[in-house]
Formats: sequence, C-alpha cells, structure tokens
Amino acid sequence: MEYLRILPLTEVLIFNLVTLNCCFKMKYSLIKTAAVFCVFTVFCIYPGLIFISNVFNGNGKFSIFGFLYIIPLKYLYGEKIESILLNMCMSWTYTLGILSISVQITYFLGIVNYNLYLVIIETVLFLMTFIPFKKYVIPKYVYILHNLHDFPKLQLRYLKISVYLNFFMLMILHIIFLKSEKYLLQITALIIFLTAKYLLYDIIYEAVKNSHKINELEKTVSHDDLTGLGNRLELMRRMRILLEENQTFSVMFLDLDKFKLINDKYGHDIGDKYLIHFGKVFSEELKDKGKLYRYGGDEFVAIYYDVLTEETVKSIAQCKNWGGGCDGAPCEFNKVSIGFAVCKPPYFVKDPNAILKRADKKMYKDKLSRRMKNQ
Repeated sequence: MEYLRILPLTEVLIFNLVTLNCCFKMKYSLIKTAAVFCVFTVFCIYPGLIFISNVFNGNGKFSIFGFLYIIPLKYLYGEKIESILLNMCMSWTYTLGILSISVQITYFLGIVNYNLYLVIIETVLFLMTFIPFKKYVIPKYVYILHNLHDFPKLQLRYLKISVYLNFFMLMILHIIFLKSEKYLLQITALIIFLTAKYLLYDIIYEAVKNSHKINELEKTVSHDDLTGLGNRLELMRRMRILLEENQTFSVMFLDLDKFKLINDKYGHDIGDKYLIHFGKVFSEELKDKGKLYRYGGDEFVAIYYDVLTEETVKSIAQCKNWGGGCDGAPCEFNKVSIGFAVCKPPYFVKDPNAILKRADKKMYKDKLSRRMKNQ
C-alpha cells in the first residue's frame, strides 16, 4: 500500500486547487483547467519529488514545491503574480492546517497504519470544514483583494505581508510539532491559530467594506451627479491645498455660450448630454495639465497646473474634438467664454472665492467683447 503515502498530499493539492478556483475567474472550461492541473502534477511535480526522501510523509516539504503551481495558474487564470501568490498562501494555510491537525490526531491515536488513517481523518476534516470555509471565508477574502485600492498603501503592504507570514508561520509550527509528543496541546494550538487567522479576515473585511462605503460617500459629496466631475466643494478643497502648498497654477472660469438655446431647441435631455459631453471633451483638452469641475448650471471651472497664456486659453476653448475624435456629440458646439487668473507665489490673494471672482469678471469681459464683435 505504498501509494497511500501520496494520497494525503494529493487530497491537499485537490482542495488547494478547488479553493483557488473559487478565488479566480477561469479563462477556460472546467474540464480543460482540471486537465492542465492533472498533466502538470503527473508529469512535472510527482516525477521530481519521488526521488526526494520523506517528501510525502506530511512533514511540510511538499508545500515549498507547491509554489511551482504558479506556472499553470498564471496560464489558466491570467492573474497578476502577486495576486496568485496571495491566494496560494491563503488557501494553503487552510489545507496545510487541516493536514497538520490530521497528522497530530493520527499520532495522538497511536495508529499503526499511519497513511491509511491519515487519509481518512484528513478527508473527514475537509468534509466538515470546506463548505463553511467556501461559504464564509473565501468570499470575504476575495472581496478584500478586489477592494484593496480603498486601503492606505502602508496598511495594504502590511496586509499582504501578514498573509505570507501566516502561511510560513503555520508551516514552521507544523514542522516543530512533528518533533513533539504533546499532541492534544498542539492540536489545540493549531485550531486556535487557524481560527484567529480567519477571524482576522472577517475584521479586515468589515474595515475594507466600511472604507469602500466612506469613499463612495465622499465621491457623492464631492462630485457632480450629472457629469461625474468634481463639484464646487471639491474645487474649493483643491484650490486651498494648492494655495497652502504655494503651488503655481491658473484658474479658468468657463460659461457655455447660448446654452439656453440648446435646451429650448433640443430639450433638456439633449442639454444634459451637452453638459456631459463638454465635460468629457474639455477634460481631454486639458489632459494631465489640469482638471475640470462643474461650478453650477452651465458654468465650469478648470484648474491648470501651470501659468496660462491667452494663446493657450484660446486653443483649449476651441474644443477641437467636439465632433471629431470624441464620440457622442449631441449637437453642434456653441463655443465657451473663458476668463482666467494666474496664481503665483506670492499670491495677490489667498481666498479661493476671490480668485474665482477675478476669473469670472474676465470671463464676462470675454463674453461681452465677442458679443460686440458679432453685432
């Protein structure tokens, strides 16, 4: 019954892959995915390990070689290497934990036919725990990974490190416990370790979920519902930051020409699309040199992260891509009036409202002068 030496770790491997399959979206069918894993295991893993002594005796050596599975995982799921490693360590902490507890129970019972009963005990533990693990732990872990952008970078780095450390800590405990005979104490320690680990995921899940809700709420408060641009509140916040940091920037106050005629001629639905399209086109004109905000109605304000000139303003105001490179123009473009103010330290004033008022006055002068020319 020499083949029984392979069965416990084969079972661990199967549950590892099933767990990872719950974390990732398959690129191929389940049959093809399973076939690739089988071929890789039979022809790439087992032949190399068969000559390494005691690798199948449950001492944890096999876990190190398990990292070779990053090759088929990358091919089958197309995830980033870091994401694959994080999920591997998470799933292996579970499966290695089950294996470790099974080994300790087998030793505690003093069973002669070690490999056979190890498989039986391990199978029972997997059947008892996998459904709760899949139902309650995996979804929360996946949610955490998919929403890590809501986490501060430093805390995110610590979270990733803790996933790796938990796995390697368990592997070290497993190896140490094999050399001790305090089986009941070791079983208790393993259960406490695994429980604490997955309760921690529950805490992190709630923290990430709440952080996500806060970010959504902040976005709702600071962004315009129609255009998705930052609103007046966000504009003021950004201007204060630039002023406090003594940055050089310019402010453009924009008013859409003849916007009322758009609503009267085409209706308010087209008028809304006009505002949305203007926000998109003008933001593309600014590119990474500035940011556009909706001030209210048909008025917008743009922050330009440099010193503006009349020539630059005239070029941007043309919105060249209105009906060309940018799709979705609802109707013809009626131009936009722009007034701007340059803010260079030492500032003429440090009040955002005063700066906007100055740009607003220049905008109305621009609008009036163009009206006079058209008469």
